[in-house]
Amino acid sequence: MADKNKRATRREKRKKYGYNPVRLLLLVVIELSILLGLLIFISIKYPDNAISKAIVEIASEYTETQTPLVVLDPGHGGYDVGSEYMGIYEKDVVLALALDIGDSLQKMSIPVTYTRNSDVVSWPEDEVKDLSERAVIANRSKAKLFVSIHTNATETKTGYGFEIWANGKDAQAMQLSNLILNQVNVLEYTENRGIKDVATSPIQVLEETNMTSVLVEAGFLESENDRSYLLDDVKRKVLADQIAKGIRDMLVEMKVYP
Repeated sequence: MADKNKRATRREKRKKYGYNPVRLLLLVVIELSILLGLLIFISIKYPDNAISKAIVEIASEYTETQTPLVVLDPGHGGYDVGSEYMGIYEKDVVLALALDIGDSLQKMSIPVTYTRNSDVVSWPEDEVKDLSERAVIANRSKAKLFVSIHTNATETKTGYGFEIWANGKDAQAMQLSNLILNQVNVLEYTENRGIKDVATSPIQVLEETNMTSVLVEAGFLESENDRSYLLDDVKRKVLADQIAKGIRDMLVEMKVYP
């Protein structure tokens, strides 16, 4: 009789405290969420940490397999050096900046693609065909935003400042421009030259892309202030982070992120 009572007691305990698959699954989800949160915190707080670099690499590989939300277009490249100042080529400066922007976006789990990610270009040495191929790459990607990255120049070699070109009749392009400018203004790194309307000077690559598109003039190589900022790896990454935040803000407004 005593054995029967013990067995009955054990059965009652199992009913009360026993295995519950739903509860176990919930505990696993909570623990994984906490772990993921800690990993994200570490990657943001300590970006140069080995764990952080591994997290970013994994995230980059994952986002590269997704349909991109953003196309980044480093201007010029290959045969076309763009503007030049004392042996410094626009094509090199904007490539570094675009890659930094892409890294920042990928850390936010925003899928990105590029019209070029090196100085090797696939299009002919022809400016019109060059720009058309960039638009083809962008349109084929089915991304939501297209951001072309350039540096500016003047004949007098006295220019300085940051500006964005967009279609003044495109409300989303204007919104994207303002959101990027708002983020860059926080740095106070150079003069805000505002938004320029392509109606005053048509830009082929913006005309031929199907998504919301803007062209960022990130500064003047002829300006000692702008040039030193863009050539400094640390400062350039800070600028890239602010541009990326503006792009992120637009994706949030479009309700396609997070």
